[in-house]
Order: sequence, then structure tokens, then C-alpha cells
Amino acid sequence: MRKWVPAMLAMACVMLSSAAIAQGTYPSRPVRAILPYSPGTTADLIARNLGPQLSESWKLPFIVDNRAGASGIIGVQAAIAAAPDGHTLAFVADNFASAASVHNKPYDPVADLDPVILLARGDYALITPASFPARTVAELIAMARANPGTINYASPGNGLPAHLMMELFKSTVGVNLVHVPYKNNAAAVTDIIGAQVSAMFTSMGVALPLAAGGRVRILAAGAGKRTARTPEVPSLIEAGIREFNVGTWFAMLVPRNTPPEIKAKLNADVGALLRLPAVAELMAKQGIAVAGGTPEELHELIRGDYERWNKVVREAKITAD
Repeated sequence: MRKWVPAMLAMACVMLSSAAIAQGTYPSRPVRAILPYSPGTTADLIARNLGPQLSESWKLPFIVDNRAGASGIIGVQAAIAAAPDGHTLAFVADNFASAASVHNKPYDPVADLDPVILLARGDYALITPASFPARTVAELIAMARANPGTINYASPGNGLPAHLMMELFKSTVGVNLVHVPYKNNAAAVTDIIGAQVSAMFTSMGVALPLAAGGRVRILAAGAGKRTARTPEVPSLIEAGIREFNVGTWFAMLVPRNTPPEIKAKLNADVGALLRLPAVAELMAKQGIAVAGGTPEELHELIRGDYERWNKVVREAKITAD
């Protein structure tokens, strides 16, 4: 009879924990949001906008903990190691999946953290210097095919999403472009403006003001469909780049094995905030749109990205710096 006592006690603890959550006692202490990025990044701005509103709703502090470094790996590993009780969250961007592909799989983005909710989506733009001869994606491809290995492209760093996207572009259309990695996005964009490099992928939030000022040209905006902010510019798929539905995204995750009741509450509370006009307006200023949805949908998004970037990294033989 005694051998059943530990199991019965464990089951009772789980039942009591679930009952406490159902009664609204979660969260019971300050909630920490780990950001694997520097202050001022888009993911950081999202967390710092949603945080005070969650804090007000929960009547508890919401702490943003920036853990930048190693392409986000340091912050992600800190979140993975945290207790699965809902008091540690992770706010990640799309490089959460790509970094694991490039950096010898320091974590499994599909299994090591549990998905909660997709916060926002954004589009990438394919840009060139304003003076670049190619004015369309088709013209760029034609130039590259006629002059293999002579057109270069920029990225904010080896193995980052913009680099992987261009490698996917190259393999999809069958062209040879030369990669020029920079230390950050600002340096890469500066040399695009100065026509030191010929093309790059960057976020719509970066591309739009530069294009409006006549400093760069946007050849394609968005992947599966045109963006509302540039209705005259075709998406990549419209431009003929089939199976190229790639965009940026931001999501909330929690340590693996966080109780389902906690994940459901987080999904509901954050989902309600995402429906507020003020939140949508803030997102729009960053060039992104509010998302939402179920943990299962987010899981499929992460799984699909991870599989795609694993294939690109393997075929292009990309390694971390």
C-alpha cells in the first residue's frame, strides 16, 4: 500500500496546482520575459508595450530581461533552463528557428520551448541601390544569369535570416550571387544606399522610408501577397519566385512542460491585448501586423521554418562565424 503513497501525493499536487490556476492565482509573483535581443529591437519593443498592460491586468510586475548574444542563443538557453511554471516567458523572433540551424543545433526550437501565441508578422523586402540597373526581380535574375558570380549581396551577418533568405532565393531561381556579410543591418543598408553592394533582404520597416526617400529601390515586397503599404510592388511569389513564402514573425514561448492551464491563460490574456487598436497601431509603426492564434498554429510555423532553414544551411554549406 505504501508504494502508492508518493504517486497519490504527486497526483494530488498536480490537481491542486490546476485548481489554483483555475481559480486565478496564476501568476502569483513577478513574471520575467527573457528577450534574446538588445533593447530597442522590434521584439524588445513588443515586450515593453505588452508588459505594462499585462502587469496592470495581473497586478504584478512584468520584468523585461534582455539576454542578447550569440544570435539569440544565450537568451533562448536561459529560457529553456527556467522553471516551467509560467513565471518565465520568452519573446523570440524568426531567427529563433534559423539560429538553431546555423549554430550546430544548440537547442531544438520545435521541442525545447512550448509555443503560446504568435504576436506579430512582418514582411521582408528585396532591395537594391536606387541606381541599380535591374528594376524588377525578373531583370535581377536575368542579370545574374548573364553574369554569374559578379553580382554581390549584403546581409547583416553570416547565418542570419536575411542571409538564409538570399541563399534560398539563389537556389530557387538558379543564380550565383556573392555573399558580403556585415556586422549589423545598419552597415549593410548603408552600403546598399551607396551602391557598394547590389541587393539584400531587409524588413519592410527598414525598406519603406528608404524607398520613399529615393535612396533604394524595392523590387519585391512581401512573399505570398503584396503588402498593403506598397500595393504597386509585387510580392516575391507574384514576381515568379514560387514556394518562397517567407516572412518575419515574433512569438511568445514558455519553458517546456509548462502546465496547459497556464499556457491557455497566457494565450487568452495576450490575445485580448493583440485585439486592441492601440497595440495594432504600435505594431504598424514597426512595419508589422498583429497576429494571434493557437499554440498549435505557432508550433507548425516554427517547425516549418526550422525544416526550411536546415535544408538551406545544409545545401549551401553555411557555418556560423
